[in-house]
Amino acid sequence: MYKILFYQKKVLEKGLVKPVNLIHGEEKFLIKGLIEKLRRIYKNNLQILWGDEIQMEDLFNAMSMGNVFLKPKEMVVVVLKAESFLGKLRSKKSVNTLKNTLQKQRSSKTFFVFDKKLSSQEISKEPVKSLCEIGDIILADKLSTDKIRDLLKRKFEREAGGIEEKALNLLMEKCGADLQVLRQEADKLIAYAQGNKITQEEVRKVCLSWEEESLFGYIDSLFEGNLDKALRSLKAVLREGVAPLQIQSLLINYALKLYIMHKLIERGINTEEALNTLGVKNSFLRNKFKSYLKTLQKNKIFKLLTALHTLDIQQKVYYINPETSLIKFTVDFFTKE
Repeated sequence: MYKILFYQKKVLEKGLVKPVNLIHGEEKFLIKGLIEKLRRIYKNNLQILWGDEIQMEDLFNAMSMGNVFLKPKEMVVVVLKAESFLGKLRSKKSVNTLKNTLQKQRSSKTFFVFDKKLSSQEISKEPVKSLCEIGDIILADKLSTDKIRDLLKRKFEREAGGIEEKALNLLMEKCGADLQVLRQEADKLIAYAQGNKITQEEVRKVCLSWEEESLFGYIDSLFEGNLDKALRSLKAVLREGVAPLQIQSLLINYALKLYIMHKLIERGINTEEALNTLGVKNSFLRNKFKSYLKTLQKNKIFKLLTALHTLDIQQKVYYINPETSLIKFTVDFFTKE
């Protein structure tokens, strides 16, 4: 039996995947991460099936499909709710048919994903027992607090300028050991820090306990056309001590990227390639930009950039109050065409 993180590094990344693989455990986030990695590797040659919706014939058909428009490559089939699918195999003959067919496969790999952690007794029963005999079993168990800290620390070192120890402690205190929450909050911090080392103060400012009245709540509301929520969020982050110039810097950064994305898409480049061209690797930001593109047309983004440039001059040359001028800018963005 492999631990899921070890499996990704020592088996999946080295191309040592067996035709049959069983995934079970309590940590759904790690399972989702493995499936995402499979999708990145196999792209269009990966198919996801729901065990409660298919019969054995559906599985065999999926295993032999592949993508005829791509170079020949192994087909990967992921069966979610595997316990529902395997529960339909009520005879020894059907279990043997599945086992023999999977065992003979050379051009496909199947991952059976269970909704829970299997007990040793469940693993020793058919049909799971037969599948374990010809494949690998992968455990997505809950990670220790120390392991989660280590994963987060390495993520910040890899994607930002690192993180202060006190900042990491505060982040863990706010989010607990929930990997899904930690991943989202970490991505928000990385997007905010823009390559710099993350401080305790930034964790306080950016990770506001999932309230809508946060920095990213302000940007979302501004770009999505909700004036009331934008003003409420902006006033909240200003009270938290976030400097207006920091907010404006982030807005300019986002607006420039969105404007360039529109230009690239006009030239026939798809959204994913445009994000890659701009070097946007952070999954949180990639999803945000895709969402913003739907609500902000190119001419609106150009007006936003012009208004931000004017605001910057007024603050730095004419010394107008940064907070009140940013609030006025927000209102004008909605009321002036």
